[in-house]
Amino acid sequence: MTWPLNWQLTSLFPEFGGAAYEAHWTDLESGIERLETLALELGAITPDNAGNWAEVLLLGEQITADYSHLLSYLHCLASAHADNQEYKAAMGRVSTLRAKYSKAYAGVMAAFKNVDDTGFHALAEQQELADITYFLQRLREEAARTMDPALEVLAADLGVDGLSAWGRLYDEVSGKLEFPLHSEEGETMVPMAQKRGLLESPDPDTRRQVLQSSNQAWESVEHVVAACLNHISGTRLTLNRHRGVDNVMTVPLFEAGVEQATINAMWDEVAKARNTASEYGLLKAKLMGKTCLGFQDLPAPLPGGDTVSYEWDQAVDLVLSSFHAAYPALGDFAEEMIEKGHVEAEKRPAKRPGAFCTTSLKNRESRVFMTFGGGLGDVKTLAHELGHAFHSRLLKDTRPFAARYPMTLAETASTFAERLLQNHLLDDPATPQTVKQAVLGSRLDDSLTFLCDIPMRYFFEQALYAERGQGEVPLARIKELVLAAQQEWFGPALDPAEQDPMFWASKLHFYIISVSFYNFPYTFGYLLSLWIASSARAQGSAFLPRYEEFLRLTGGDTAENVAHRALDQDISTGGFWRLGLDEISADLARFRELIG
Repeated sequence: MTWPLNWQLTSLFPEFGGAAYEAHWTDLESGIERLETLALELGAITPDNAGNWAEVLLLGEQITADYSHLLSYLHCLASAHADNQEYKAAMGRVSTLRAKYSKAYAGVMAAFKNVDDTGFHALAEQQELADITYFLQRLREEAARTMDPALEVLAADLGVDGLSAWGRLYDEVSGKLEFPLHSEEGETMVPMAQKRGLLESPDPDTRRQVLQSSNQAWESVEHVVAACLNHISGTRLTLNRHRGVDNVMTVPLFEAGVEQATINAMWDEVAKARNTASEYGLLKAKLMGKTCLGFQDLPAPLPGGDTVSYEWDQAVDLVLSSFHAAYPALGDFAEEMIEKGHVEAEKRPAKRPGAFCTTSLKNRESRVFMTFGGGLGDVKTLAHELGHAFHSRLLKDTRPFAARYPMTLAETASTFAERLLQNHLLDDPATPQTVKQAVLGSRLDDSLTFLCDIPMRYFFEQALYAERGQGEVPLARIKELVLAAQQEWFGPALDPAEQDPMFWASKLHFYIISVSFYNFPYTFGYLLSLWIASSARAQGSAFLPRYEEFLRLTGGDTAENVAHRALDQDISTGGFWRLGLDEISADLARFRELIG
């Protein structure tokens, strides 16, 4: 079957700049103005005006849904057409709208900052708010860390040409960046979005050239990108200081809905188990005829076997068959996503690097963005992003304020979907041994990613913020920090002469303005999904209702409580994380047996 390669966005808005689009802008702007007026008029939250405050929050919830709808649409357009100036201007316009929303919400936050227990309980007991108590508690906690309303308004105004502008600048630079690739046919200029796919080439010379050439391209803009990184991190630290936040992890942990003790327990177990990942890395290097891996070799396929290259239609069929076999509901949903044209995967210039899933909280439709190059990693990416979309589908009947799940739990459905794809290929007797070797190698590559690469990013970012607190971090020092983190976490598996000094520039996650430390949730979700996948295989379809209940709860409680309520697990202890890590050891043993 021929599957759509491009998405359609007309169910979000019939046309960019059309009547419905402009009316949506108008309604949003008027709603934000009304929210600001009502919040200021009501003042403090008391038992007497709790009903009126409930109406304000309902208006805020509607604005949140409408804003997410608009942002999802524009994010899709700007990512798929990074060179389109109209879309760029619209993203600037939405940043201004976001600032207005933040200013309007300053009155709400001020009221929650000063509310006493009597007023808060009266508000929480309002019938229309009864099912979002967790959201209200978090709003109160977040409000306790806000500045005076006038300062929050100023911060929102400055954010348009400050924090948000630095993020937009990075997106623009990365979206237009290209690098030369030499072949027998001559030199070709390649968009940076295609770098990842090219690093999955079986040819070591191609991989080396891709990393070196792409890094040279990044070096041509390194001072601009370093400025983006310094000013994004510096702005966050300044705002933290004025909001009374003395720990750079306070906000990321709050946003992730998890305690530091839980993350520490996870990292402690990962540090103990990273030798397993390094052992695989050294084995992979040996199979490549090397002593240890270069950074460009990390995503590469294993040599001597099937290179596992797919056409788009083949990739879609493979993902759908793996989902249908193990989890029919997921398979049906994924098929619907692709049939309806909700996935953008075409390989072409002027696309933003990376992949994402975005969901409108208004009409509850998701869109998946990626650049499909034919490698196994691209197939995994498709499965991964469809997993995200399925998570959102399970929350479609949940109100917007209870549908915003934390990052830690956001990666569970996506990595579980990847696991289903891998299990399908490994368990299918018809899968050639060479393909199984490649798939299992790819699965073990995940262990390098989540046990070495992700903690490397986390601890690099920790070091960066620690030094940024003392002043701007020089370009050379940024490179030193990232190289030190790479050597620390990859250990003997990584060749010191073939590290990636420009990783800090090429990794989008460091430049996402809405969130910092967007790294630990990946390892969290990966290990949690290993536990879930193991339970699903052991218990079969009987486990899936518990899994779906887990996903439905993700927007309504902390990660620890959701795991306890749905899975009866205590994730704050090292013992839980070891269960997932044991799966990796089993994979390595199976891989050794497979390659003889």
